[in-house]
Amino acid sequence: MRGALVIAGTRVPIEIILYRIKEGYALKDIHKMYPHVTVDTLEKVIEELAQKLPSYIEKNDKTFLQT
Repeated sequence: MRGALVIAGTRVPIEIILYRIKEGYALKDIHKMYPHVTVDTLEKVIEELAQKLPSYIEKNDKTFLQT
């Protein structure tokens, strides 16, 4: 997937999941788009991202939204 972060054991990019959430899709809807990825797995992906974000921010630019 050209270096994109994907859900382990799949070829589903995490970025796509985040865009779908931004567009208003519920995890159940996303599961219907990718039936091989369970809702539980999607929840765990979001949880893992939330846990890893603080350490990423410490090592990188702390600004996400620039005006």
